[in-house]
Amino acid sequence: MKSVAVWGGRFLLLVALVFVAFEIRRHWNGISGWRPSANQVALILTLSAPYAVSLLLLAEGWHRIVNLFASERRSRTYASFCVTQVAKYLPGNVAHLIGRGLYLRGSAVSDGAIVKATLLELAVIPLGAVVTIVCMGCLGFFSDLLPWLPRVAWVALALILCCSIAFALLASTRRPDIRLLPAAGTLPAVALAALFMLCLGGTFAAVFNLLAEGPAAVLAGAGIIAWLVGYLTPGAPGGIGTREATLIALLSFLNQEDTVLIATALFRVVTTLGDVLLFLGSWLKLPRRASLGETPHN
Repeated sequence: MKSVAVWGGRFLLLVALVFVAFEIRRHWNGISGWRPSANQVALILTLSAPYAVSLLLLAEGWHRIVNLFASERRSRTYASFCVTQVAKYLPGNVAHLIGRGLYLRGSAVSDGAIVKATLLELAVIPLGAVVTIVCMGCLGFFSDLLPWLPRVAWVALALILCCSIAFALLASTRRPDIRLLPAAGTLPAVALAALFMLCLGGTFAAVFNLLAEGPAAVLAGAGIIAWLVGYLTPGAPGGIGTREATLIALLSFLNQEDTVLIATALFRVVTTLGDVLLFLGSWLKLPRRASLGETPHN
């Protein structure tokens, strides 16, 4: 199954890259003439800073997940998340996860707890995206973006999602020995992930509106859906290729292909710079390796 997932992810990545390359070639005359103004360059660079700050929501979620299994300080959990964030761009898209585990080894968190926390986070972050997408769909934001899904379908999805969460909570209560999925304790992390998704979507909407006027809620929703597709593609470093292809496909109805292509590229620049800023800030601010002799606290 692992081999199938990896090769499936590689195939999707290849298809996505071919699709993006085809779209760039098809609209080259329109996008090749674009020249950013000084204000646009400054705003693009500026947007990377609040995006980097929004990543701390995921760092806090990681801290809360780790502390479901063992008491650990924020100085260590935040550092394990922030200083390894840029490693997700390495081939395989797992280096940042391995790096977090290596950073926390030898502390109050056992190796088994690190594995469980990592698996739980891999479920919590996309769940936060799904919650955000479903809520936006119920509010009618996706009538143009996904016209084949009427609002009643989004309401049905919301009910299914609520029932699934309720079932997980009940199962966790009845089987407290199952520590891989302490459902009640993950709800704050899910909420933090959902809040991050709103920031992510807002960032893409802001990037697009630097180039041309567009529907902010629809653009934000497209950004979140594209992130989820990239996240769920095995082996795609940072969701590269699949995220861009999804944005281009979803926003084709706007009939602003040139703007969509440029905004998609700039969105990648903003998020990559944000990851780098998070890394640099944490490298300078947070300790490289906190003393293991100190008493853990939250």
